[in-house]
Amino acid sequence: MYEYFLSIAHDLIRKFVPVKKVNMLARRHSTAVIKLQKTKLKVWRREGNSPCYKELSTKLKNLLHKEDLDFNEIHLNKSSPKAFFNFINSRYKNDQEIGILKDAKNTQVTSDYMKAELLSNCFSNAFTEDKSTNTDFPYRTNHFINSLCFEPFIVESILSKLTPKCNTTPDGIPAIFLKRTCTSIALPLSIIFRNSYNQAVLPSFWKTALVKPLHKKGSRSDPNNYRPISLTSAVGKVMEKMVRKSIILFLDDFKLLSNSQYGFRSKMGTESQLLSYQSKLVTNYLSKQTTFSVYIDFRKAFDTVGTKKLLIKLERYGIRNHLLRWLENFLSNRTQRVIINGVMSEEKSVLSGVPQGSVLGPLLFLLFVNDIGDNFNSDYLLYADDLKIFSTDKSSIQRDLDSLSTWCENWQMSVAPNKCETIAFYHSKRGMDKDTKFTIGGATVPITSRIRDLGMFFTSDLSFSNHIDTVLRKAHQRVNIFSMCSVMRVSTLSSNVSLFM
Repeated sequence: MYEYFLSIAHDLIRKFVPVKKVNMLARRHSTAVIKLQKTKLKVWRREGNSPCYKELSTKLKNLLHKEDLDFNEIHLNKSSPKAFFNFINSRYKNDQEIGILKDAKNTQVTSDYMKAELLSNCFSNAFTEDKSTNTDFPYRTNHFINSLCFEPFIVESILSKLTPKCNTTPDGIPAIFLKRTCTSIALPLSIIFRNSYNQAVLPSFWKTALVKPLHKKGSRSDPNNYRPISLTSAVGKVMEKMVRKSIILFLDDFKLLSNSQYGFRSKMGTESQLLSYQSKLVTNYLSKQTTFSVYIDFRKAFDTVGTKKLLIKLERYGIRNHLLRWLENFLSNRTQRVIINGVMSEEKSVLSGVPQGSVLGPLLFLLFVNDIGDNFNSDYLLYADDLKIFSTDKSSIQRDLDSLSTWCENWQMSVAPNKCETIAFYHSKRGMDKDTKFTIGGATVPITSRIRDLGMFFTSDLSFSNHIDTVLRKAHQRVNIFSMCSVMRVSTLSSNVSLFM
């Protein structure tokens, strides 16, 4: 059924949708500029490269520069940091191409196809095989989700709110097409969604991802320094949004998600977690108690989730019957291909993990790690896979780290001890406990006096001067870069320093 919809959509796009490159920043010149351009042309035809022509050229150049600055400031004089950087990136930032890569034998890889193959193999190495099924997980609720609604008016509402992008997708249907035709296609899509749910079968296009590599840090020639950004079907994401909304409402109604989890949750962002964390640190600090915090780094957390183990947990959380079978199909037989400059790697099977680039992936991951702190005695906070355990009692933290190791062993997750960090927040009058030492799986966790947590820099003395200095330094550096590029006037840039903070 979906293949028939695709054939019609592709035929309509081919016949009625013109394909052309559009400059989103293109604008019409002012009347003064157009008039001066015409005058300059007339003088050139009459007098050639005369003093009058040169004077008009200089005047036009200055007027265009002023117009350019005025245009930039209209877009940049906004209170939204997101709008500010979207404009800067869209106009002045080019996509960085993937240069020469080096394989395991240190051989240079230059062709786009071989680069795509190398990165595809690198990304696939993160997948793990489901070794066993752990059924020792208690039911969290006796309730379950009865049914889902796929009415056309709901489908149309979601389609109308899509971001009008023209990204490459596995099925070749861009989001902008869905948005512009939302009223006409809402009914057929609602039928497709209902059939998919009732039969617990997803079209293969919805389970395929095109992966674009994004450099993280370190050497650009090392394929391990890239992370996958997955592009999935825009139509599939619409159904995922409907499924996700039903699951979220159910979880919220019965309060099934841990209050310590702040990632991918409405009204529980980074600011909320940082305020909660800081409040506890300051309380202990004022009572002259040292707070020990251990920051945990999981190895490829999203890619190593075992499908069978995840399905067991979903069933225990009340996701059963048709919905569970549909999610099982959603998670199974997935494939991906790496794409570089339009050249694709061979298709590879996705053996584990929650689908990155999907709508449901983050929510499924939250449910998988929801019980991670059930046996902790210390305080802990989560932001997706970012975990920190903290307490004034060192022995309590060590017991919790041992408990975490057991949990990881049971659920086939792993921690990278060398990437974990410990920091002690202590009062200057009390001093630092020199015997501070924590271990995970027998490996000692490194100690630091300064750590970055969700964009904030914390230091052992709980002073934020270091964070403020760092942010201001970066802000002024970027202000200088923008002024050098003639993006906007220095006076206006200086007034927007707060956007970087």
